[in-house]
Amino acid sequence: MSATNNSKSFGAINADNSIRKCDASGCGHFGASRGERGHNGVDFIVTEGQAIKVPFDCKVTRHGYPYAGDTNYELVEIQGMNGFEAFKAKIMYVKNIKPVGTLLKKGEAVCEAANIAKRYSKPMTIHVHFELYLNGVLVDPTPFFS
Repeated sequence: MSATNNSKSFGAINADNSIRKCDASGCGHFGASRGERGHNGVDFIVTEGQAIKVPFDCKVTRHGYPYAGDTNYELVEIQGMNGFEAFKAKIMYVKNIKPVGTLLKKGEAVCEAANIAKRYSKPMTIHVHFELYLNGVLVDPTPFFS
């Protein structure tokens, strides 16, 4: 399954799936510079408390924290179902996550956006970070939302 031959499209994460442009803290596109590495996902622009929806039918498989020792920001991992089994995703900088084991249909809310901008001293667009894995391999999620 790929972005070009996938007969089932991904649903929106939020109202318009706008990806964070460059701001004083960096850029939100896949592969953007993060010092000696590239950005592993895309950053979708959100407002604090906004419902974050799943882009495909899935099961919540894990909760975690993107920053060691900082419980203000959480992450949720979802595993695709119903034709999306090859996909796994991580959504970071969220709160109020549905419990592990919850089954969700494309477009249902899994959590709410936290305000990641509060963590940094430079101005930053509030966003959630979205990483996508296809058959266990990290891929650019952008084409799946086009």
